[in-house]
Amino acid sequence: MNANENSVVPDRRSDTIRGIAWMLLSIAGLTVVVLSGRALKVDMDPLQLLFWRALVGLIIISAVIAPRGFHTVRTRRLGLHIVRNLIHLAAQFGIYYAFIVVPLAEVTAVEYTIPAMTALIAAVFLGEKVGIHRWVGMAMSFVGVLFVVRPGFAEVPPEMFVMFGGALCFAINNVMIKAMTRTESAETMVFNMNLIQLVIAVGPALYVWTHPEWHHVPWILGLGAAGLMTHYAMTRALALADTSVCFPLDFLRLPFIALGAWLLWGETFSPWAVLGAAIIFGGQYYAVWKETRGKREA
Repeated sequence: MNANENSVVPDRRSDTIRGIAWMLLSIAGLTVVVLSGRALKVDMDPLQLLFWRALVGLIIISAVIAPRGFHTVRTRRLGLHIVRNLIHLAAQFGIYYAFIVVPLAEVTAVEYTIPAMTALIAAVFLGEKVGIHRWVGMAMSFVGVLFVVRPGFAEVPPEMFVMFGGALCFAINNVMIKAMTRTESAETMVFNMNLIQLVIAVGPALYVWTHPEWHHVPWILGLGAAGLMTHYAMTRALALADTSVCFPLDFLRLPFIALGAWLLWGETFSPWAVLGAAIIFGGQYYAVWKETRGKREA
């Protein structure tokens, strides 16, 4: 190995370490979002949670963009932005609504099916190639969901179906984001997301409005600020490290969220949810690992 090769290896290791750090920050942010939503849903309707998340997010992103001018986030695809954000709002509502009766650990477990559904939808509508390993991962995700829900062995609450609808909307949203990033910058996507969702959510939020008290403020700020941080940190992580490195870390969300829910509210969860989440995660990790290995060997 020559001197140039010696300098490349440490650089790659440094990027991987920084990527892992950003991914852990993203996981922490998403954990705060989920716990904030769970804390607020006791006093506020999910429709109002969508309003607060969009408002806080818009204030923060506007403060970042303002020094350079808002002309940097103009778009010629406003109609597509509106459609995407309607779907994204439906996705968030489905997950927030599920918090009412479904333990947070089980909500998180079901969310692990989103990558599989995203890949399937992208294959149908974007023509992306889905290899045999990805299909195996999807099949394992379906089996994992059966362990979480256990139809026929336990009563399935209606909120569970709303949660699955939310997960499906998240998958559709992911595919739309991938298609739109061909012409739209990340800042344009995030700014328009918060602006459009605020405009859409304000009416329904006022209809179910509950006046916030001071003890709600930390959770409201956490809902909005951590949501922005999550998206930014994950983008940085994937830019620095391989997906096969970042993706397994996402599984830490389950124990973190379950621990937080237990410490804050004494919330417990079924061991079947853990087993189902492990199967879902295992299927997704298998697919990513095999595809990454195939690309390296090619």
